[in-house]
Amino acid sequence: MADPNNTKPTPLSQFCLFKSLSYSLFEDDWVNMVESWQSMVAVNAPIPEFTLNMVPFFANAPRLLSVFYRYMNYAEKDPEFLSTLTTVLMSTPLLIKVQHILHSADLFKDYVIALKLDNPSASHTQVMQSLQTFLQGLPEGMRLEIQKVFAEEEASDSMGKFALCFTPTTLDTALQLLHADTQLYIDILSTLQLNQNENMPWDAVVDKIKTLVLAKKANAWPGVEQFLSSLHWAPQQQEVAKQQDMDAENDDDNVLEMVEGVDYYPDEEDEQELGSFPEAEEYDQYYADFLQDVQEIQANRVMDDFSKLGTTDSRHAVESW
Repeated sequence: MADPNNTKPTPLSQFCLFKSLSYSLFEDDWVNMVESWQSMVAVNAPIPEFTLNMVPFFANAPRLLSVFYRYMNYAEKDPEFLSTLTTVLMSTPLLIKVQHILHSADLFKDYVIALKLDNPSASHTQVMQSLQTFLQGLPEGMRLEIQKVFAEEEASDSMGKFALCFTPTTLDTALQLLHADTQLYIDILSTLQLNQNENMPWDAVVDKIKTLVLAKKANAWPGVEQFLSSLHWAPQQQEVAKQQDMDAENDDDNVLEMVEGVDYYPDEEDEQELGSFPEAEEYDQYYADFLQDVQEIQANRVMDDFSKLGTTDSRHAVESW
């Protein structure tokens, strides 16, 4: 019987590790984990350092650590394996969606094989041909659902400033407007990408989508047109809302100020002291009076004596807690 420690883990096994790990983390923690992983790959970090940086993300799933250690041990022996592991990690969210659609262990295994994740020499064309062969063997409804997931993923990746608008709620709204016509929905998502991928003007993109909708679901166009308008202006609205939030924070009297790295909280006595200083025109008169006092001191030639005087501040010191 082969020693599991010396057997190269399959992409399916790698997926099972990352899927289980993703379920043990909050969404933000998963994002942080992926970003940390990418950072380690980018700097070509030594495997021991790489492993050490990833271990904290397994705090909620310690049972997975032994598997992770074994995989990283294999990556130390085979640099190409780390590349495969990274590809599987980045594909995990999409793989989870497809697994739910297929709802069959055998079909999902065939799907992972079709992706050729463990074949770094496979070209994009070869992968797409392999994938199309797999999809053609599926029932039409299941195939459309997978193509829908692909289209959503591609749109989210390529829509630039609009990407943040592609939330599950937004996408569900678009599909409902099309009366659940999945193929039309896929066609629209593909057309939307022309704005970023081919620099097609937004108005031209809208015209192409209008042609598609009127040809298949004419009564859906008013709702789709409104949806496209809200999608187009969403980034600007988000920026305005963000700026308003920042302005509100800056106007907050209780905002924490950072002074030379020291946390500073407004103190009541300090505020009263600051409030005692004159402002604007009153300050100009205050400053003029001050200069006049200085001139009188100089005129009376008391500067030598003045420099010898000591000053004592009788106010209580304000302690910082």
